[in-house]
Amino acid sequence: MQSCIEVQALACHLGSRAALLDVDVFVAPGQVHGLLGPRWAGKTTLLRVLAGELAPSAGGALMPAHVAFVSEAGRSQIEARLDRGTAQRVALARAVAGAPDVLLVDEPADGFDAATEAATQSLVCRYTAQGGVVVWAARRLDALVGIASGVTLLAGGRVRYSGTVEALVSRALAGHSLHPAGALRHAA
Repeated sequence: MQSCIEVQALACHLGSRAALLDVDVFVAPGQVHGLLGPRWAGKTTLLRVLAGELAPSAGGALMPAHVAFVSEAGRSQIEARLDRGTAQRVALARAVAGAPDVLLVDEPADGFDAATEAATQSLVCRYTAQGGVVVWAARRLDALVGIASGVTLLAGGRVRYSGTVEALVSRALAGHSLHPAGALRHAA
């Protein structure tokens, strides 16, 4: 499993609204790449385009054939009866068990306690060590620290930052008198 993702000048319109405009993303084999942004930033839309659920209006994405998409909407009947954190963990484990080339994950850490977050990070690290590629969407920067190496910050469907998580953390902490953990929660 040695796959990568290449997104170039991607645009996606949902009705008359431009959900994504001129988005570029590259994720190398064995990497976790974070998609960061507030609600309605375009994270889920980008994941749905990458999963083949939505067609782009312009540009394109080179993706491997075997893609797994873990989202709130994709829950099984059993997972729907579980609390959100447990359901997300089960859905993620089920997706990884299918050995996809790419794993697309839409805000999984919402509802995770510290132990679940650590177990999930371990699962994802084992998956990427075998050459898997992960795109991990989150609303908060602290959810990506320790799991993602690269990050794309989306706002209003446009890329506002693309680079390393460490560089974005440094930018988020610059000029803040808050404790670092508090600054990270407020960064996105």
